[in-house]
Amino acid sequence: MDTKKEPTDYEKYLASVHSKLATPDEVIEGVVREGCGLEVVSKTKIVAGEANEVYDIATSKGQHVVLRISPHGHPDFQQEIWAINEAKKVKVPAPTILLVKYVKVEGEERSLCLMEKLDGEPLERGGIDFGKLDLSLQRNLIRQGGEILSRIHSIETQGVGWIIGAGKGQYTNSDELIDYLMGKRKQFEGVADAEGLERTQIGRAFDIIGSFRNWYRGVKPHLNHGDFGHKHFMMKDNRITGILDWGGVRSDTPIYDIAMWDYWFGEYIPTEWLKEGYTDKSLFGDNFEDVLHMLRLFKGLEILDWYHQRKYKPAVEKAEAKFLRDLDYFK
Repeated sequence: MDTKKEPTDYEKYLASVHSKLATPDEVIEGVVREGCGLEVVSKTKIVAGEANEVYDIATSKGQHVVLRISPHGHPDFQQEIWAINEAKKVKVPAPTILLVKYVKVEGEERSLCLMEKLDGEPLERGGIDFGKLDLSLQRNLIRQGGEILSRIHSIETQGVGWIIGAGKGQYTNSDELIDYLMGKRKQFEGVADAEGLERTQIGRAFDIIGSFRNWYRGVKPHLNHGDFGHKHFMMKDNRITGILDWGGVRSDTPIYDIAMWDYWFGEYIPTEWLKEGYTDKSLFGDNFEDVLHMLRLFKGLEILDWYHQRKYKPAVEKAEAKFLRDLDYFK
């Protein structure tokens, strides 16, 4: 009897995204040869994230490496070099980058990042079914993640937003970040019109986010992973052996990473588990939940727009539901 599971809607969506990502073998082989001095024996495409083309590569000496290929050119991956180097100084387990190279493919520059392959398996989209692990082990692993996250957040940065240099955010200050969002109001209203939301709901979200201007001005920015989730935890022998995918590193309030965890995973992996492992409990002060939900609203608008542009309706519907719940929090 054939017990093969049918792919989910999201798996079909990922397959569609990755079908358009195909770097020639000779480019891949050349980067591996330059980065570790070995030949490619075989490569397996990892269909996981939505941004990069990723390969698990077996080399001529039995060593495995991971190659991530961004469709964007320079300076992609430079932010990862800086962030991983800083994170390792505070004992954060992360893969070593062997080579970053920029290559033109069909006239377009691509960024290639060759990394060591860490021991273990990811807690999602790998050989481990996190949902079937013993509940106490699940909680312990997420607590470990919280402790590691607090180490990442100990690293000071400058400015706010995605990191574009050695610890510098894309915006000089938080007012510039909020002004960036405000400048996209017509765009978000157009998404609302197309997806059945009311423009007044977009306006209310903008008002809520704007009300945090004074609070944001007082934030001392620190390094955020930007996409901190169990899908990026490597595990072996019931221990987290590494944190993957530093492509979205950010300079912001440390609450940002926790809010993003809550947004993406909080419905089925309690955010409280992450907080239990987090070392500096002072972060969870009186206004923590308000800030967390403000950041969820901010992210929710961006996610709604992202999946609207990609015409992926199931994700649009999920983003709408989260957006409306976050609006309700502020009633």
